[in-house]
Amino acid sequence: MIVQWMLHIAAVSALLALAGLAAERALRLWHLQARLAWMVAMILSLALPALSLAQSLGWLPSLGQGAADPSALTARLVVLLPRVTISGATSNVGLVVATIWAIATVVLTLRFVTAARSLARRRRAWREEVVDGQHVLVSRDAGPAVIGFRAPAVVVPEWVLGLDASLRALVLTHEREHLERGDPRLLLAAVAAAVCAPWNPALWFQLYKLRSAMELDCDLRVLRAYPDARKYGSLLLVVAQRADRGGLLAAALTESTSLLGRRIRAMRQSTSRYRAVVSYVLAAATVAVAVVACEMKSPNGPKEKVVSQSALTPGSAGKPTFMPDGVTYFEFQVEKPVTPAPGSPSPRYPDLARQAGIEGEVLAQFVVDTTGRAEPSSLKVLKSSHDIFVESVRNALPEMRFVPAEVGGRKVKQLVQQPFTYSIAR
Repeated sequence: MIVQWMLHIAAVSALLALAGLAAERALRLWHLQARLAWMVAMILSLALPALSLAQSLGWLPSLGQGAADPSALTARLVVLLPRVTISGATSNVGLVVATIWAIATVVLTLRFVTAARSLARRRRAWREEVVDGQHVLVSRDAGPAVIGFRAPAVVVPEWVLGLDASLRALVLTHEREHLERGDPRLLLAAVAAAVCAPWNPALWFQLYKLRSAMELDCDLRVLRAYPDARKYGSLLLVVAQRADRGGLLAAALTESTSLLGRRIRAMRQSTSRYRAVVSYVLAAATVAVAVVACEMKSPNGPKEKVVSQSALTPGSAGKPTFMPDGVTYFEFQVEKPVTPAPGSPSPRYPDLARQAGIEGEVLAQFVVDTTGRAEPSSLKVLKSSHDIFVESVRNALPEMRFVPAEVGGRKVKQLVQQPFTYSIAR
């Protein structure tokens, strides 16, 4: 199940990345700040699968429903947790995937922390100065950039001090915009989100686009204060050639040279006469893709519809309120639970296991319908001492008969958990 859930998250993230691309394009047409589009995309990429999983486990009520009854949540947790943990994390594939996931997250976290500590050591060697009325750190070759998370600061290399006053003002204004908008902390949160899911390429793409959007947003604000695109573009070329990037947390704080062409093109972009129509189309595409992402269901949800405890509260006649046909009840929700029918066959003890003197047990979960037959497709093995016993239960289940559950004298479907014990002494 863990692999299916990871694929579910990746699919949701990919759809939200498409929505983010459309939203950013629409915002750029109106020269608006676009970082918000990628902030929302990253938040939803993590929140939607988490909410879907929580709802499937019964921790949260489904949308449109009232608060779930605590006893119903407890019962559902008892039934569904084994399906997630036994079939996912404790299976060989699930365990390997979960281990690799944890190792990758730890390695990336350590790498980020090491880079941050290295930057902090370098920062102590830089001197503080007031340049054109702004407090900055002056380094030998690091920057220009905004560094630090608890106490962010602007760092510029010494060669920036020798620039013409107008060019120096552009450099300081750009970095001050990063500082005032809280970009270092925002980027730290985004990197932390991506590190939590290192296997999700769509989430890393969203992080890259967020970083790109931050630079484009800052360029837009700088050009509003200093509307000379030619001079600013020339400055970007100079900074790209001389800036030191190697030691400034390239994943979080440095400007990527791959963005340079896009930034210069954005400064030269003219206003389209059809931008209103294009914006409406892009907005509609954003909403449509986002809705599809929100509607995707977690694969860990129960396959059967299960009624809540509140649906069985007594009515005016003192009888339970019936749910629509086809729903499945828990044992605590029925008046007469499922019982084995007299003469019903039991799973056959495998000959190989008996000859080898192997004993064991299978804890199975399945649905018994209103005719007293078990639904083979609903079989879930919650616990097993050996696969050979699982096969025995699987083969016997279609022939087994039960007395169906009842609510108010009416036969209903019930979710059953039943152990099958294989003992040679029996």
